[in-house]
Amino acid sequence: MKGDSGSAGSETILPIVSSQTFADRGIEVWHSRVSLSGRPREPAPTGSTFTGNWLYTIGRSSFTVKMTSSRIPLPQFIPSVSAPHITLVAMDFYQRLRSSLDSIASHGAELLRQSDNGSIAASPFEDKSKAVHNPRKKLMESAMKLLQLATMPEEYLDHLANEYQELTCVRWLVDLDVLQHLPQDGSIAYAVLAAKAGVPEKHLKGVARMAVLNGFLEEPTSGHVSHSRSSALLVRDENFMSWARWMMNYSMPVAYKFPEATRRWGDTDAKNQTAFNVAENTTDPFFDHIRKNPDLTSVFSSYMRNVTASRPWSLAHAVECFDWASLPEGAKVVDVGGSHGQLAVHVASKFPHLKYIVQDLPETVATAQRAFDADTSIDPAVKSHIQFMSSDFFKPQTVLDAHVYFLRMIIHDWPDRDARIILQNLRTALEANPKARIVIMDTILPPPGSTTLQHEQQLRVRDLMMMQVFNARERELENWKNLLNDVGMEIEHSRQPDDSVMGLLTVQLQSSAPGSPNDFIQIKKPIMPATESRPVLIMGAGISGLCLAQALKKHNVPFRVFERDPAVDSRPQGYRLKLRRDAAVALAESLPEEVYQTFQTSCATLAIGETDFNPFTGLVVNSRSGGGLSGRLGLHPSYCVDRAAFRTALMTGIEDRIQFSKELSSYKADVDQGVVTVTFKDGETVEGRFLVGADGLHSVVRRNLVPSHKIRDTGAACIYGKTPMTPEILEKFPEKGMRWMTIVSDQTPMLQSCIIGDAPVTLLLEPIRFSEVSRSQHQLPADYIYWALIGPEARFRLDGETSTSKVSSSTSAQAAAEAARLSLSITQEWHSSIRSVFEQQDTRQATLIRVVSSVPNVPSWSPSAMATLLGDAIHPMSPCGGVGAQTAICDASSLAKTIAAAQGSPTAEDIGAFEEGMRKRAQRSILQSEVGSKKMFGLRSLEDCDAWTGF
Repeated sequence: MKGDSGSAGSETILPIVSSQTFADRGIEVWHSRVSLSGRPREPAPTGSTFTGNWLYTIGRSSFTVKMTSSRIPLPQFIPSVSAPHITLVAMDFYQRLRSSLDSIASHGAELLRQSDNGSIAASPFEDKSKAVHNPRKKLMESAMKLLQLATMPEEYLDHLANEYQELTCVRWLVDLDVLQHLPQDGSIAYAVLAAKAGVPEKHLKGVARMAVLNGFLEEPTSGHVSHSRSSALLVRDENFMSWARWMMNYSMPVAYKFPEATRRWGDTDAKNQTAFNVAENTTDPFFDHIRKNPDLTSVFSSYMRNVTASRPWSLAHAVECFDWASLPEGAKVVDVGGSHGQLAVHVASKFPHLKYIVQDLPETVATAQRAFDADTSIDPAVKSHIQFMSSDFFKPQTVLDAHVYFLRMIIHDWPDRDARIILQNLRTALEANPKARIVIMDTILPPPGSTTLQHEQQLRVRDLMMMQVFNARERELENWKNLLNDVGMEIEHSRQPDDSVMGLLTVQLQSSAPGSPNDFIQIKKPIMPATESRPVLIMGAGISGLCLAQALKKHNVPFRVFERDPAVDSRPQGYRLKLRRDAAVALAESLPEEVYQTFQTSCATLAIGETDFNPFTGLVVNSRSGGGLSGRLGLHPSYCVDRAAFRTALMTGIEDRIQFSKELSSYKADVDQGVVTVTFKDGETVEGRFLVGADGLHSVVRRNLVPSHKIRDTGAACIYGKTPMTPEILEKFPEKGMRWMTIVSDQTPMLQSCIIGDAPVTLLLEPIRFSEVSRSQHQLPADYIYWALIGPEARFRLDGETSTSKVSSSTSAQAAAEAARLSLSITQEWHSSIRSVFEQQDTRQATLIRVVSSVPNVPSWSPSAMATLLGDAIHPMSPCGGVGAQTAICDASSLAKTIAAAQGSPTAEDIGAFEEGMRKRAQRSILQSEVGSKKMFGLRSLEDCDAWTGF
């Protein structure tokens, strides 16, 4: 057969392919230099084969193949585009099709042969012998491949529709307890089953027949339904039923929310920024969430019991696939994160010459010890070889004389940053005893196509579940090698047991050359981790500095905090903060559990909406409840917190590490020694491993670290204030202004605006109320009205004097009184009902500030391994966006991860990555603040604003 030459424009150039490639597919290549296009001139009759010689002639090029296979039917029609190329693709397709059919025939015949010989049970697959097991697995593999090959592209969505309805039907049958009413033997009429289960018969019929279609139930006679082997197992074994309940009610909804989590958080490894958090509407990481829900804990525990008992997860692999017998008499085996000690019991039962230490967190160990002591099924001789020990794998290993440190299903729960800490804490044990080994039993993802479809599917499902629930992942062998290399270790041996979702890695200290096990290389780690004598030094006990401090405490990184104010209440701290979901997530991630609970329970009640008033009439101009749009956009903060109460909560448990009246003068960094020395104005010097400038707008750290960094003067000023919510104010202030956020905008009169431009003054206020439940748990201020009055600085002057300059040179009490008097002066023409909020204010709480901001594109600088900056110290912003504190909290959470991963002594590269993320966060927030500033006080572009001089 000859092919058309085709036009030059449509010609397809095929690569030169080796003859062997085609020979492997039953094709003998006579001439493989081809440049082909077009299609066969005529279709072959149905049933034709590819045997014989096939010649394609394209212009001066020819392509001749000889088909040696007579089993591949020639397709009746070959598409017109690039036909010779598509024919070769078709050849590959048919070869795979033939291979699947041949395999099914071969392994099916083998199973039938075993049955004919009477060597297997009534159901051929109940026989666990290799003679049956191996052909069964190969039959499944071939059948799965055949199904994929036989499915047409346009049928794929139908296939998906069937799968999701199959899952829905099984969930329906499980959740409504229908399966329990099916007889174990025999069948039952649909009408009878519907009555027993209390479900509509028409629903039952539709669901059951879909389940029959997919093999989950059977319908032996019309109108009667019975168990299949699969459904009977769920009823017979409660652990399998728990697995089904967990899958249907938790795994499925979580997986469904995966796109939403990716859209919301992008590339994150935070434990509380997962599809699970979206599905369960919680800010808690997975294990924290289930601990608070006893029913969920019970279902999950049952699910895990079944999973660990099934062959792919079996502890038998751990027993069989490591050479425990080679360990000397009395050798110690430490099961790191060993929970209830199941592994130790299994291994000790086979190898009683060893001693076993099961380590886990104190509360887990306490529960495990009670269960272990009460378990009469464990041989007392086995029990005598096992002990439990409280330990945290994020802290250095305390057992340094063990021969084996076993980690089963531990590392996969954690991103690389945390995994390095876990492994580094075990490295010290290997350094103390170089003959010791770490044995990691965890998933090792295979390269695509390198194992059976079913096995790879199991592993890919597991990988996706780890992403969706923990923001973790399963690792390929190369990933494991790189991770271990980062902490100075290497894989001595790896093994993948048959039918297991986990492999075993035996790990040793990295050697400088093969065959030199005692010549270890230097680990890629910080010069020296932070210590109590040289901790992380945090300048500033504001919100960001304290959040960072709490996070470091949570990760056991030594730190100290220094604050220039003489006391926590030396300046007014009375105004409120609103925090959105991402800040709340950052807090949940950063704060110890008890501190986070204090934060949550001390928040004010929250109402979402906005009412706008005319300042001169006291009448409502605009009002809308909710977020302003459909509920997906607009004003939707998660928490409203009193700043003073919040700051007090953030000091909980770290009071002894905070020093007041410590104003930084300068610092020096010795990169070679890994030491930063800070000098305070009182003459004291303190050494540390790393310095964090959370010292606000007048940051000394910024002036030293980034001396060229410019802050912009927006030309605006703002007075923050607090008015007690007394009966008098509630009577005088408009009632509709006491519901939620209220805005009062004083626009420039028309003729004046022609001369000075738009120079609005804006009042933003909100009632702050605390519930009785919150008051019963915490010391909180009386309910009050928070307010902020913002406008062009020229409006904030008394007697022609710049009030911001005057206030800055006054005592705290004088400054507050001056700011309160100024608020009355600015609003002297306002309606008395609106002005009452200033007349009845607590004059001790008024604060006047100059509004300054960084530009949105915060300039980059060369990162330092010794210091960095947080919050207002590097990217101050106008309060008009309401996101300054929120951004600083997210900064602190990100920096805490970086510092903790480096044990308090990060590299310049680590800090550079953090600072790049910080700049991106700041850009989004500053742009939002810039929009609000233009509306509230007529800000021109920040790029056009003058540099701030510091006054």
